[in-house]
Amino acid sequence: MANQRAESAPADASSRKKGELAKLESDPIYHAVMRLLTWPILLLAAGCSLLDPHNMIGRQMGEATGIPTDPIPAAGKRPLDAAARTHAFDFVWNTINERYHDPAFNGVDWNAVGTRYRPLALAAPTDEAFWNVLDRMTGELKDAHTRVESPARVELRQRDESITLGFGFLPLEGRLAITSVHNESDAWWAGVRPGMTLVAIAGEPAGPAYQKLLAETRYDSTDRSRHMRALRTLLTGPEGSSLAFTFERADGSRFDATLTRRRLSTRPAAAHRVLPSGFGYLRLTQWTLGATSRALEGLEALKDTPGLVFDLRGNPGGAVHAVNSLLSRFFAERVDLGRVTTRTGRPVSVLFGTVEIIKLRSEVAGSKSAYTKPVVILLNAGSASGSELFAGEMQAANRAVVVGEPSCGCLLGFLGYTRIPGGGELAYSEVGFVLANGQKIEGQGVMPNHLVPLTVADLRASRDRALETAQQVLSVLVAGKPRG
Repeated sequence: MANQRAESAPADASSRKKGELAKLESDPIYHAVMRLLTWPILLLAAGCSLLDPHNMIGRQMGEATGIPTDPIPAAGKRPLDAAARTHAFDFVWNTINERYHDPAFNGVDWNAVGTRYRPLALAAPTDEAFWNVLDRMTGELKDAHTRVESPARVELRQRDESITLGFGFLPLEGRLAITSVHNESDAWWAGVRPGMTLVAIAGEPAGPAYQKLLAETRYDSTDRSRHMRALRTLLTGPEGSSLAFTFERADGSRFDATLTRRRLSTRPAAAHRVLPSGFGYLRLTQWTLGATSRALEGLEALKDTPGLVFDLRGNPGGAVHAVNSLLSRFFAERVDLGRVTTRTGRPVSVLFGTVEIIKLRSEVAGSKSAYTKPVVILLNAGSASGSELFAGEMQAANRAVVVGEPSCGCLLGFLGYTRIPGGGELAYSEVGFVLANGQKIEGQGVMPNHLVPLTVADLRASRDRALETAQQVLSVLVAGKPRG
């Protein structure tokens, strides 16, 4: 995981509304709809599979196709009864059955999965446990993008917040090594720092406790993404709840700390600077339209640098339109970057196919103002989805060298969350990606040209060896020497 950084406090309601409006006004789906439809037709299209086969308009309006008209209790009002749970279960299973991008369900017997999970869901002891069972059911597809979020998680996501203990760790060199610490978390103020190791979790030896947690975590696209999901399960929870740990320092001394989960901002950010080496450095934490717009401004400011390091470590992805907007600024001429796959073999479109939201061919037209100098992209296991699409397409086109660690291996596309009866939300993969060289990233990851594994020693020394390597690679490329 990339080191977490301090972020500004969440915006007030007025600022948040302005930000949401700005994102909506820059969304190409929104403009396609508003340009071609009046409101009465828009309302009709939201419920018409011929006009809107992927329910794109309905999801833009916050409505889900096929929600029963029976009254369903709002989240937090009262527990879901058996009928409400049945509605929610059937909605999730049927939506995936009818709309999942792969009609073979990645080789999974989806009927058998439904039969096995239905009684587990209906018998779940709490509503949160019920939503967790639905999520585990979608996990049988081994697809990080197909998931169910409970109403509580939906609320946090919409606020760009996380209730967390505020640190991360990875299995490294036979230990659970701390890789990141948020400096507004209890962990930071307790003295936890990258390079320390976990000795105990809630009084249990850390190694076995982690293995038990991992075994109870739903399947995912790769072992790397499953670890990150297990980590979220351990670190997140109700605000104010606590968990006890024992940490070990580099000198072998140990200390105990009971850490409290706190609400921390996860707002996407972009930053840029000229490194002391003279190379440009661009960092993007998530592919939202707003953050990507700031990244584009940063790229313009770095246009005269002889080479660029683009840091996508820990970037979990985001909007494909944001990815494409930045891709277009790295090619001076038109380039074919690959293709998109869908269940029907047709583009994602509305209005009887007259407005294509996602085309089958992935290409950029080229830009006269493109940054054409050497580029190195930094990746790690936390680089997922849109970050993998960007890095994979740049690498396949021989436009960038990738340095760091293999990425998440989580590259499928969903077209927006769908509201589930009862208050949860469902994401399901509707789009696949194939690079220009025929490679698929899902389940594998983007493989670096220069592998730079994370080590405990580097964490303890606060040494960013991947960034060092990136600049060395750029020096070779700028000098015109063959790539090593």
